[in-house]
Formats: sequence, C-alpha cells, structure tokens
Amino acid sequence: MNHNPEQNRRSYPRADAEICCKLRRDARALFSPGRTTNISPGGAAVELSGPRPAAVGERVAIAFEHARCPVTRSAQMITATIVRAEPSFDNTQRVALAFDTPQFGLEALSPADAA
Repeated sequence: MNHNPEQNRRSYPRADAEICCKLRRDARALFSPGRTTNISPGGAAVELSGPRPAAVGERVAIAFEHARCPVTRSAQMITATIVRAEPSFDNTQRVALAFDTPQFGLEALSPADAA
C-alpha cells in the first residue's frame, strides 16, 4: 500500500494537451491569453501571456478554443482557482488551475487529438 501523499494528491490523471485558452481574471473582464500544457477533469496547467502576473488563490474563469464553439459566452466559461503560480518571466507565467467542478472530455479539444 502506497502512502506517499505526493503520488496520491491528484483526484484525476492528467493528459498532455495543448489547447489555446483565455482566462478572465477579474470582474472588469480583463483577459489573459494562454495555452494548456496538460489537463484533467479536475484542473489544468496553463502558460499565460501578458504583463500582469497571476497569484495563488486568484479566482478565474477559463474558456477553451475549439472549432465547435468559436465564441464562448461567460455562462459557458469554467470557473477555477489558481493553486500554483510560478514566477513570471518575459511576460510568460505557468499556473495550475483547480476547476470548481469536474470537467470531463476537455482533453478532446486538443488539436493533436482532433485529427
């Protein structure tokens, strides 16, 4: 039996997936463009672009780019919390998001899987 908390800390397995996305970062509708590096039903790792660094605990809403829905309405965005934020370098920052509710099937949005 494995009791290593580092190996058991995720509720869902992650899948490599590069999906263009945008994060709404506050009520003023400030958006930051990004791209996922991996995703699971419970969250995503995202590389954000832009001059404003994100912070742990920040509430966001994320929209994923895909051919079936080129415009995402705010009601369709997925709410999440930033649970890890690496230092920003050259207007790029890596963050980890925890979705408020599980989101199944997002890895299918990756262009590599669309072929």
